[in-house]
Amino acid sequence: MPTYPDLPVAEYYPAPERFFWNIHRKLDIHSILDVGAGHGGVFDCFYWTHRDEMVRREACDIFKVRNLPPEWTVKNGVDVTRLLEHYEPASFDLVQCTEVLEHVHDTRKALENLVSVARKLVFVTSADETHHEGEPQARIQAINPAQAYICQPSVADLRDLGFQVYVDNERGRQLIAWLIK
Repeated sequence: MPTYPDLPVAEYYPAPERFFWNIHRKLDIHSILDVGAGHGGVFDCFYWTHRDEMVRREACDIFKVRNLPPEWTVKNGVDVTRLLEHYEPASFDLVQCTEVLEHVHDTRKALENLVSVARKLVFVTSADETHHEGEPQARIQAINPAQAYICQPSVADLRDLGFQVYVDNERGRQLIAWLIK
């Protein structure tokens, strides 16, 4: 059974980098916070496309952020549910959080923190990782204890906070949500 059977399906063509390109132009984005940037992800699409226009680039993770280009500020040990302890409200044009919320106990609090530090746009994705049960999950957590699969974020919470919520069929019915402030 699909993870989110009642959500509309978003078929992105071209890929997510095109989505970022269009949003970037419309919202005049010059600062980015990549929350849960540990192994990288969507920020690569956005960053390499718009690297000359980014004035402020920051990445954080509760565990450890991978090596990033030198123009990035990196903070390790940052919990998504406690972003306001590390960043001022409305301090980034774009706050993105990809493949993180499924590892968080209090996704509502995490979402509220993401919205609080964003000035223009919040972009989140979440994948169903129930296939990581048992031994595969134990191996993942041995490398990074914060990678425990907890649950999917609540669609009701996302919509309550003003997010547009879709499922990307081409990526294993991955949840995709964004909020334009």
